[in-house]
Amino acid sequence: MAEGTIESSRAGRYWYAADGDGTVALLEAVRRHRAAEAEMRRRLRIDMDMGDTDAAALRWIVAEERAGRLPTSAGLSRELGVTTAATVKLVARLVASGDLAREPHPTDRRILSLRALPQAHERLHRTLGPMHERLRRVAESFGPAEQRVLIRFLDLLADAIAPPLDATPEQSAPRPGPPPGVTE
Repeated sequence: MAEGTIESSRAGRYWYAADGDGTVALLEAVRRHRAAEAEMRRRLRIDMDMGDTDAAALRWIVAEERAGRLPTSAGLSRELGVTTAATVKLVARLVASGDLAREPHPTDRRILSLRALPQAHERLHRTLGPMHERLRRVAESFGPAEQRVLIRFLDLLADAIAPPLDATPEQSAPRPGPPPGVTE
């Protein structure tokens, strides 16, 4: 990871004092995970010669196709949270690189659907496939009870990092018990 980034800091604990119960060690492990993810994204940009937004667009289009839904520029714009103009430029880059095709929508001639080309599928699989297999093996190494605890922790962590925009301070506080849909 790039030295000098927040994730790479080894200069000691800025936010948290040392503790004896493992809380700081857990938060340090989260920091290491975030640093590893930042490094993975940097490598992805290099390996695929593609920025984060372009890679996210391709992943979304492939996921939509696998789910049997027809991806469109409007859907992509909503998913990425970018303007229509930014989406037009992004789609043009992916078409020019040979990763994406624009096609007439089957029921609405005003809309163009998006289709990931075989090259894009191959690039995503080649670049991300081995990592996804490693992640799956790690997840499978935990028993069901441990997985439920990890799911709860990661969901609470996600809420703490990026609470919903309309959440009150009380709603942003950690929730006791398992997250919705996870039973103990």
